[in-house]
Amino acid sequence: MPPPGYEMRDGIRIFSAAQPNTVRQPKGKPMKILDFLEKTIAVIGIIAFGGSVLPLMLTGGDPLAGDLESAGVTILYGGLYVLVLAAIALRPSIAFQIPFASPALTAMIAFAFLTALWSLFPDVTLRRSIAFMFTTVFGIWLALRFRFPEIMRLLVVGLSFLMFVSFFMIFAMPTIGLDSAQHVGAWKGVFFQKNVTGRMMVWLVLALVWLDWQKEMGRWFTRPLILLAMLLIVMSRSGTGLVTSVLVSVALLSTTMLRGSIRNFAPTMALLLALLVIMVTAGATFWYDVLYALGRDPTLTGRTVLWEHIVHSVGERPLQGYGYAAYWSGFNGPGSSFTRDWGITSAHSGWLELTLDLGLVGVALVVVVLGRMLFQGFFAARYGNSRPEAAWAFAVGCALLAVSVSESVFAERHSMNWVIATIAVVRLIQQSRWQRLLNDRAAEQHRLRRNAAAAGAPSPAYAGRAAYAGPYPGPLSRQ
Repeated sequence: MPPPGYEMRDGIRIFSAAQPNTVRQPKGKPMKILDFLEKTIAVIGIIAFGGSVLPLMLTGGDPLAGDLESAGVTILYGGLYVLVLAAIALRPSIAFQIPFASPALTAMIAFAFLTALWSLFPDVTLRRSIAFMFTTVFGIWLALRFRFPEIMRLLVVGLSFLMFVSFFMIFAMPTIGLDSAQHVGAWKGVFFQKNVTGRMMVWLVLALVWLDWQKEMGRWFTRPLILLAMLLIVMSRSGTGLVTSVLVSVALLSTTMLRGSIRNFAPTMALLLALLVIMVTAGATFWYDVLYALGRDPTLTGRTVLWEHIVHSVGERPLQGYGYAAYWSGFNGPGSSFTRDWGITSAHSGWLELTLDLGLVGVALVVVVLGRMLFQGFFAARYGNSRPEAAWAFAVGCALLAVSVSESVFAERHSMNWVIATIAVVRLIQQSRWQRLLNDRAAEQHRLRRNAAAAGAPSPAYAGRAAYAGPYPGPLSRQ
């Protein structure tokens, strides 16, 4: 038997798969129903991982308490895990790809479980590592199961639902929809905190801008939603969300200027670098005014005091960390004073939080993931076949890099931040593998033509076929 993607013709093993990683599914009503169920599960997962109070409200909990580890919420997420596993089981070809979709992501999941050996609270680490694993698997499944425009539409459906529920709660249930603690009057909608509102709307804006840019959805639909999302960001007073929403839009649309000859590319890069230098210089010179304009104080709302404490803790366990999601657990741990007195349960810095959880090993793995989004995304947006998709991944990398300065966004459980990152890196890896398959096919066709010419025989018909040179077609055929 020849390996997958190859077949035997005239005693010769040739590469014949026109679309690798493709499952040809039969047409008919059962497949349409299955497709609808899979998309429904995807939207439910996006809503559940959106950082909202809905899981608490649906299980009878207090939406103001923020206890996402109550028995009811745990059962709710357990039901979601079962749905995701069922959806994966229906596509065996995808199920076998998931562990190998991204070596860095698989290593992070394995290392998260491994940290239970030295965790401050092993039971907490094991329980939360399971949640982290399913969050990552959900993102991988989305990336492998659906074509890229479908993924964008699913993100728009799920996040738009949270946006409209947010507007409803702001006006109909202001005790939940408006911040009444630290940032009185800020719109947080259905989310736990205004910065979460800002981040989720950033991902919605990015998906809508991509769909509008590629004309995958009508402008009469995308542009009003972009305006509503930006309104929610502004009224939430999330300075990070506002800056990031502009950053991702510029990063996405600026990739159109990266194509073409070096005569067009070089001036564009020079202009972008000049703007970056101006922004950095202005920020360093007028940093106090910039912070004030973004609603921050020089301590970044007390973050600098918190970071001093965390840096000292990191110095005690730099390599392996304190165990995944264990540092802030309980009232006797190293972060208990902040948890008890300030209600803080994270480092408010992606890199510090990651070092506390997974140590420098986790930091190295995230650098690999983020580096792929930034560097492969950038160069694939210029030279690759799936340029719009790579541009989106590059914009996601820019957003995560910017937000990680003041928010915990890496290796999160039940978080769309990590789901988005997972989708981006897996899609880039799939593109890379698809390109290698195209190169293998072209090389084999060239070898067959050369051997046929040397033997003085006409080239076989299959050896003269033009190799498919288009973008990665996605894992599932719609034929």
